[in-house]
Amino acid sequence: MDLGRARYVVSAAGRATRAALRRGLPATDAVALATELRRLLPAFEAAAQAEQLWLEARAVERFGRSPLAFYSGDGLEMLSHPLIAARRAERLAQLNVVLADLTCGIGGDLAALAATGQRTVGSDQDRIAVTLAAANVPRACVVRADAARPPVDLERAAIVIDPARREGSRRIFDPEQFNPPWSTVMGLAGRALAAAVKTAPGIDHAAIPAGVEAEFVQVGRVLREATLWIGAGARPGMRRAVHLPSGATLDSAMMEVHGIAPLVEAFVLDPESCVTRAGLVRQLAAQAGARLLDERVAYLTCDVAPPTTPLAAPFRVLEVLPFSLARLRARLRQAGWRPVEIRRRAFPIEPDSLRRQLGSIDGAPVTLLCTTLGGRRVVIVGQPIAANVQGNRQ
Repeated sequence: MDLGRARYVVSAAGRATRAALRRGLPATDAVALATELRRLLPAFEAAAQAEQLWLEARAVERFGRSPLAFYSGDGLEMLSHPLIAARRAERLAQLNVVLADLTCGIGGDLAALAATGQRTVGSDQDRIAVTLAAANVPRACVVRADAARPPVDLERAAIVIDPARREGSRRIFDPEQFNPPWSTVMGLAGRALAAAVKTAPGIDHAAIPAGVEAEFVQVGRVLREATLWIGAGARPGMRRAVHLPSGATLDSAMMEVHGIAPLVEAFVLDPESCVTRAGLVRQLAAQAGARLLDERVAYLTCDVAPPTTPLAAPFRVLEVLPFSLARLRARLRQAGWRPVEIRRRAFPIEPDSLRRQLGSIDGAPVTLLCTTLGGRRVVIVGQPIAANVQGNRQ
């Protein structure tokens, strides 16, 4: 998208044209959509409207709905999940100060901040992003500015900052190569009254400063992002796992379990990614009345049915087998078990590869939990107890 196209789509004429477009257009195919629209519109308008309709369809596919009115390709890639943005905004709004998104992009987090009713400011260096954000969030004051020179008094504001981690199609892994660089981001966060720094969930723990509250957020089965909380309202050193839409949380202040189970008991739990990434497997074990199977493996086990939690997938253990491909294949066929899901932790074979090697097997559906316990590779044949997560398939 270029600036001219952005200005057109947010204009009165662009909005009216989009509203008048007939339904049933092939919005999942950008080329076919543009071809169809050229029969109705001049080439420039057709291309601009086709891009918006296609990006809107991608937003719906990704989030279940379209959270904004106007998109750019880069903006959609950086967009926070609406559930995460709303949770973050609600926490910052409790401080009752100016809320500012210093890297607002096309306005995903900015819209959530403005929805709280607090005075809201958004800024971005990119002219296209600022044009779209101003149209997407008319209640906010949106300006073009470098995050390193914020348009608000940081000491009186609660800020959101999301450094860009891509350059074109290339993903950037070195935090100092982010835009703004990680050192600049941490400096801004430290000067603000309060700050929420959005980053990738796979961020190196060494890049997280001591004394920062770190929150790892999952939506359904997908670990979406990490938020670092700094300043007012933050709990220094706290680590937290958050699951949405259930709202379930676990944090490092909770009781944890020590000790290893001597054997696999009647039930096994597989913690969700937000729990393992936050380093809270022992806290989950305490909550579930379970123990670890191995110091280096996140699987938990217990002898009574664990309480339902969206933070772990529970399985009834049917059998535990020392790993041998031939033995596993033979036992599955003998028992009439069909592996519909294969999970692994500390196991060298990828699930898709193991599935191909096992071949086609008919029978009752089971899950294979492949792991290494005490240096031995084993496969736990399990039966899911129940759907463990509200909205798990999102």
